[in-house]
Amino acid sequence: MSKKSPNVIFKSKYCLALSSVDNKNNSYNYKNDRLKDIDDMIDYFSDEKKKLVGMFEYYMGHTRKEDVNLVLADGSYATKDDVKKLKKDYKKYIEKSNLWKGILSFNPEYLENNISIKTLEQKIAKEVMPQFLKYCGFKDIKKMSYVFSIHTNKKHPHIHFAFIEKTPNYLYCDKKVNYRRKGKITLDEQRYLKRLVELVIEREKYYTPLLKRTNEDIDYLKTYFDPKEKNFALKNIDDIYTEEQILKLGDLLKKYRNINNQSSKKIKYNSIKNSELGKEIKYLTKEIKKSLFKDDSSILNISRKDINKDLSKLNDYFDLLNEKNNIQDERLNNSIVQKKEEYIDNYIYNAIVNHSLYKYEKVYMTVKNRNNSNITLDDLIQEIACEHNEKINNSTERRKRVLDNYFKGTNNNLKFPNKYKMEKALKNINYEMEKASQEFSRLFDYNK
Repeated sequence: MSKKSPNVIFKSKYCLALSSVDNKNNSYNYKNDRLKDIDDMIDYFSDEKKKLVGMFEYYMGHTRKEDVNLVLADGSYATKDDVKKLKKDYKKYIEKSNLWKGILSFNPEYLENNISIKTLEQKIAKEVMPQFLKYCGFKDIKKMSYVFSIHTNKKHPHIHFAFIEKTPNYLYCDKKVNYRRKGKITLDEQRYLKRLVELVIEREKYYTPLLKRTNEDIDYLKTYFDPKEKNFALKNIDDIYTEEQILKLGDLLKKYRNINNQSSKKIKYNSIKNSELGKEIKYLTKEIKKSLFKDDSSILNISRKDINKDLSKLNDYFDLLNEKNNIQDERLNNSIVQKKEEYIDNYIYNAIVNHSLYKYEKVYMTVKNRNNSNITLDDLIQEIACEHNEKINNSTERRKRVLDNYFKGTNNNLKFPNKYKMEKALKNINYEMEKASQEFSRLFDYNK
């Protein structure tokens, strides 16, 4: 264990719901004692004498202006009427819900050097507690009640907090919602709370600038996948194999939307079901993404590397928080980093699937206007191959490119005969045209 004094210390305890099957206490006064504990807890939390501001105020005997030192979920201070209602509500909730209580204690210099008490209260109410409760498995924050107070009358400033379920709100692994049965706040949940608190305290000094830089780099990369921008990466592809993949993906998406009766203008990659067709779509989408980022020297790759460096620095910062709090566990929870990685990947995936469907339908309409017969995917791919090679002036070179890039079979037996037959046919046509040209030129040879 590290000898370094942690900036944040956390302790917790709980009272099981009175009706809990795990509650084996059958003593005569047990229920009355639990109800009295609620009165005592809220009175202790809200004692205004325990809220001192600083050394000057301490020596002058001044306290904060609020009569009730208790912060509600919306960040406001409780009134005396609120205190009465809280006591009544918690006595009702504890019949079926566990009651959780905790204390967060700080080094005094740590708070004084980084954040004001007033700001910390707002951060705890509106950021820390909602995120913490979500992490603990509670589905809807509106169905939770939590209160807290910051006490600064001791050597170490500390936060007392409590939370309870108003109605069944714990999401189990089978997707069913019920009251949380487990009372103990796990070690992983405790660590997550400590890290959240440190983040809001130190945010302005290190975390916010780093996160801002990360977001700026992500926004820059996003511009290459924005259809409104001229440098839209998917519109500037010069690799015919990638274009072929895009057309194939568009064909799969068309089938998927027909099967699922979808007609919306936009496709959400994450909403695609994991059916056989859906898995094929997701696999091909990821392959296209790999194709876009395969060139190490490309601006896309350089931009992505910048993001990876930013995320690595965020990871290092979380490691530092673990060290400060004597956390020596390999199972680190870097959910912010993971969410950033998922966000940028999903943004690119969404751009790919939407562009693929758009490209497929555009090419389909082009071919349809030229040919009223049944149109196959091969027809569309051939159109892309020809379109891709229009810029080549030499017709022989154009034919060669089309053959090399398009006439591919699923195996060698199909691949080489197709290519050989087409090349032979083209050679025969070229030979016949050359002979016809020679015969035609003799008509103008007056000397003969």
